[in-house]
Amino acid sequence: MAASLAVERRLYLFFFFLICLLGAALRLVQYPNLPPGFHQDEASSAYEAYCLAETGMDRWGNVLPVYFPSWGSGQNVLLSYLMIPVVKIFGLSIFSTRLIPVSLGILTLPLLGWGLRPLGRYPALLGMFLVAVVPWHFMLSRWALESNLVPFFMLLGCVLVSRALITNKRRWIIPSLFPFALALYAYGTTIIVLPIMAVLLGGCYWPQLLQNRSSWLLAIAIFAVFAFPFMVFVVEHHVLNHNMTWADSLFFSTPLPPSNRLAQVNTEQRMDILYTNRTFLNSGFQDGIVCNLMPNFPLLLLFSLPLGLIGMAAAVFGLIRQLRHRMAQPNQVVITIFLSWALGALPMVFLFTLNVTRFNHFYLPLLVLMIWLVDQLIEHTNTWVSKPLLRTLVVMWLVVESGFAVRHYFTSYRSNGIQTLFHEGLDQAFVAAKQLPVAQVRITSSLGLHYVYTLFFTQYPPREFQQRAQYSISNGSYEVFRFGKYVFNDAHLTPHQPYGYLMRRSELSADTTARRIIFRNKIWEVGILE
Repeated sequence: MAASLAVERRLYLFFFFLICLLGAALRLVQYPNLPPGFHQDEASSAYEAYCLAETGMDRWGNVLPVYFPSWGSGQNVLLSYLMIPVVKIFGLSIFSTRLIPVSLGILTLPLLGWGLRPLGRYPALLGMFLVAVVPWHFMLSRWALESNLVPFFMLLGCVLVSRALITNKRRWIIPSLFPFALALYAYGTTIIVLPIMAVLLGGCYWPQLLQNRSSWLLAIAIFAVFAFPFMVFVVEHHVLNHNMTWADSLFFSTPLPPSNRLAQVNTEQRMDILYTNRTFLNSGFQDGIVCNLMPNFPLLLLFSLPLGLIGMAAAVFGLIRQLRHRMAQPNQVVITIFLSWALGALPMVFLFTLNVTRFNHFYLPLLVLMIWLVDQLIEHTNTWVSKPLLRTLVVMWLVVESGFAVRHYFTSYRSNGIQTLFHEGLDQAFVAAKQLPVAQVRITSSLGLHYVYTLFFTQYPPREFQQRAQYSISNGSYEVFRFGKYVFNDAHLTPHQPYGYLMRRSELSADTTARRIIFRNKIWEVGILE
């Protein structure tokens, strides 16, 4: 018996590390060149990290902001703060920009396996494998959208809280709420999820919380300290619509963005929002944005949504039974925590129009509840098919379906619109533009947030930008006209002087007599107009 248990444990560890290696490979192969090019949100977060590392301020001169004004409607700050040491060590590049997301994407796998271990070896490994190969997760791990950090920090909080409730030990209780405070800075929608989670978990486990009240009060105090700056910003921006005078003396700043992000995403009537979101859910989370999903491949693989929703319903009934008998086994604690996370995300369906990113609180708990349901169905089946065979068939299905998605991602995905959205080859064009021997360089207006890309690829000194940039605020957005030799509006070119240009080749006429071409690739051209 002891020998058999030892073999099972060795097999579990073998598959645990094998899945981690597989997940790492799916996130590191062709890194950082897939997805090709670079997104404007990545450039913005990375340049903010560069500014913070150099000056302790964001690009607009705000000291240690808790939310970046960014391009006008604001941007979450956690990724940029985590990037500071990376930028210090490796410099400002696409490689350093994507290093934090890919690292957290890889770390998610062992963290999830450890967190699901109370459910049993099979569901723990199956959950790890599913997240390792599901397109949603390996795609988000490979580029640096700041809000994509929230699944990791929410998962870390859920795992720590489950350990705290299962063991009732002070060393797990005290740090358990800290990751949830960080999640607020990863994505502002966390402020919707956390109160619901707190009410559900507090109602379910209040006897344990009272039993260790001093430790839990300390955990709450730590959460409150780290969440306090964000809450100040929320009150100022969404309640008062102005800065509070006393907050100006704090070590951080809460600059109010020129426009309100919540107002931007909540422009439709309530019934229109519900109709749009119903279509989004019925389509399997398809929003048509190629950086979030691959056309014709389900975001979470087939059957994840219906099985996950059934798992949620089953978990609710299990929770009711658990509360009735006042008995909480470790596996029930884990499922209750992930259920509370999923339920906390559901109100978003009624609040604003969803896309893949805005609903990223929902996918991981949905996958966990699906895995738990599948394991329960197999465990309680009485068919002639053996349970080991059923477990193997489930794994084989995931291998086959994910295999098609992985193959497409590493072969054909780069030609399905992502090149255009991420502006492939732009980094090479900026290398050429930076070296142009002219006093002014016109950057194409067809490039979204052209000035942000320019700041990033030229590594423009933050203090010079803060002191010399010519800009205005129009319709809630920063409109930058010029800084240094870079010009973003024809009206701000110095007349009767030659100037360089960085343009799309499609913008330029075939006549080359009036310009001298310095660099050209399949999308971009850099040259000088005499």
